Amino acid sequence: MSKLKENIAQIQAQKGWKATWKKKLFGGIYKALEAAQEDAENREHKFAEEKRILEQQLAEERRILEQLRNDFESACVNLRHNNDTLDTNRSELDLLKVQMREVQRGQGGRQPVKLEKTVENQTVLAKKMPEETYQAIEYFDFENHFRGSVAHIKKMQEQYLPYFSGKQHVLDLGCGRGEFLSLMHDYGIQAKGVDLYAPYVEYCIAQGLEAVCGDGIAYLAQQEQVDGIFVGQVVEHLQTEQIVRLCEIAYEKLSQGGCMVIETPNPTSLSIYTNAFYIDPSHIKPVHPLTMQYYLEKAGFQNIEILYTESSKPDRHIPVLRCAGENIEEFNTAMQQVAQMLYGSQDYAAIAIKT
Repeated sequence: MSKLKENIAQIQAQKGWKATWKKKLFGGIYKALEAAQEDAENREHKFAEEKRILEQQLAEERRILEQLRNDFESACVNLRHNNDTLDTNRSELDLLKVQMREVQRGQGGRQPVKLEKTVENQTVLAKKMPEETYQAIEYFDFENHFRGSVAHIKKMQEQYLPYFSGKQHVLDLGCGRGEFLSLMHDYGIQAKGVDLYAPYVEYCIAQGLEAVCGDGIAYLAQQEQVDGIFVGQVVEHLQTEQIVRLCEIAYEKLSQGGCMVIETPNPTSLSIYTNAFYIDPSHIKPVHPLTMQYYLEKAGFQNIEILYTESSKPDRHIPVLRCAGENIEEFNTAMQQVAQMLYGSQDYAAIAIKT
């Protein structure tokens, strides 16, 4: 019972002439206040009920929103998986097309892709390339399985676009499946690929890209001048003298302001040894970035940048230890150095510009 109702009840219970006069003087007022009190209580009750209903509706809407968010995230994951599956299926289809062309050639239906002639006294990769290894594992299928989809690699190579902007004569040495060639084509940059592995050249040509089958170093040596050279994931397949020769001929053939980008596994990140490097049986050894820089400097390049690619970093880290203790800052600094060695960029690019 409210305080007002208690006061009214007390007045009504009083007796005597004073009580009678109070009832006559204030009875109407008390009734009006009592009615107002009841109305206020009813409104409060109604408001509380409406509030309860609104809170239930809000909770239900939040539940539905959370469910929609979860469904959307699941749909995104499924879409990514479907895209990966489509890329895999597309790569397998491309492999089948290449294999079909091989069968047609065997039946005399088509002429094989010819190996470009090389100039005398040039280092020829074909003489040192482990042909048996490439044929034994069917390297096109091997790359599709381990390197990732063409679309994924092409996306990662977009970071090199600024170095080739405005170029007119770019060579992709060891062009593989043509990811970089396709990227150049998308941006209207004239580029030509060279690869020793005939199925790669077949595939590039089928995609409308310009490519020839031959030794990349010897082919570069035959050019009068180029203004861009891309060498992606190649030098780890080469012997030391081949890498040195590549740098020398590149400096000789690049025009003033021309750029060469050499992307290769980064041996300063220990994760390459447990992940990608030894998966490929045709790899010889990784090239340290300081060694690569030295080769380029000796060839004549002065403007050299070593780029550690963010996209190649493993998705792992060592968290900072947050607690009181002796030498804790020194410990965290040391562990960050360890993390860099373990989980640093798995690839680096040596970018050399002829000045």
